[in-house]
Amino acid sequence: MHYLKYILLFFIGVINLTCESQAKQHMGPNEKKFKDIPNTIITYKKNDGYAYYLSSSRSHFEAMEIYINDIPFKKYYNSDNDAALFSINDYILKSGTQTVRIKYISESGNPFRVDFTSSIDLKTLKIGQEFSSAESELVYETPTITNRDNPDYQDFAGAGLMVFEDQFTFEAEVPYHFTSWTESQDLTKLKPEQLEKEVVAAHQNIIDICKQKDRETLFGMFYQSEFEKTQSKYFDKELFDKFTGGYSFVLEDPSVKFYPLENYEVKIYGHGKVVALESTKNKGDYAIRFDNTGTDRRTGKKVDITSYFKILFHKPKGSNTLVPIR
Repeated sequence: MHYLKYILLFFIGVINLTCESQAKQHMGPNEKKFKDIPNTIITYKKNDGYAYYLSSSRSHFEAMEIYINDIPFKKYYNSDNDAALFSINDYILKSGTQTVRIKYISESGNPFRVDFTSSIDLKTLKIGQEFSSAESELVYETPTITNRDNPDYQDFAGAGLMVFEDQFTFEAEVPYHFTSWTESQDLTKLKPEQLEKEVVAAHQNIIDICKQKDRETLFGMFYQSEFEKTQSKYFDKELFDKFTGGYSFVLEDPSVKFYPLENYEVKIYGHGKVVALESTKNKGDYAIRFDNTGTDRRTGKKVDITSYFKILFHKPKGSNTLVPIR
């Protein structure tokens, strides 16, 4: 049997499988509300705002982490790379200045070379504009310094270091304004051991809910997160169904087997308001992992799949409970 590893950004990748859902079940009020999200969001007119897409590249494939407004966007380790443009509107809560932070980490065991380079492109589309009609704009390149021995050459500013961090900003114009985690509790005020206990319990609860096939609780738990993502990305019903189909998949597919929670570390983001549980064994991955068996649409062969869930939690204002927000 062939083995493939698919990385899910919380269930999204499962749309590539041919494993079909079981017969439609009776939907409770939470599931109905969840699946009605495309009909309850505001429908914006053309030119009301913009959609933003980001892509990155780097030489030598050292590790790279990208954060948008202090929320983890992409983490590339073990020579992982993406040439595609990814939507970032769900990381943009309101119009104005957006901050992108980049962290480069040497995985080779050697300091960065003088010829290391990296860049980030941003693609901006008006609502309703065809994706192919807009050009990408180079918005970031790794900084350089003049070579001491040869002024005609420019060297990577982080040469000789094992870790190098930088950031840039860009202006965004969107028609929505989300509070999201901005008014949530400051998680840095909790004792680290208490926060870890709560975060691990919240992740285990997700696993238990999936194992128990508790559709109502799962759909209710992720309603706000998916509502904001659907609104910010201007999804219609077709796109909504495509990018949220994994919830039903993980509840219904009998081959789904969860790994125990282990080899993790707590990471705080969102200026102290958001928390994640990340893998220490598989850098760039998250703590909740599961296996399942499916069929590769390209080859028709059975594949064993290992995936992770990327879930970011917060404690809403006035609440003491960690709930998903992205």
